[in-house]
Amino acid sequence: MGLDYLDKIKHDLEEQFPGWHIWYVPCHAGPVAWCAQPWPLINADSPEHLAADIRTAHEESAADWPALASIADYGATAPGIPRAEKARA
Repeated sequence: MGLDYLDKIKHDLEEQFPGWHIWYVPCHAGPVAWCAQPWPLINADSPEHLAADIRTAHEESAADWPALASIADYGATAPGIPRAEKARA
């Protein structure tokens, strides 16, 4: 499988599923593993900046980020994680 072929599949998937970041990773067990994550994909230079950016994204969720769950939803989707439990309360 060439990169042009994989990039075309990636592009087709992104067109089918707007609001999702899609990528592939070469793996030993096969040609590639396919991955997806809802936007916004957030990167930061420190855990503190990442936390602040996540909070900002939740506050601005009306900015057409349909896949973004509310902070309270994490408690329902990630039970057993202490911070998720706190967000649910």
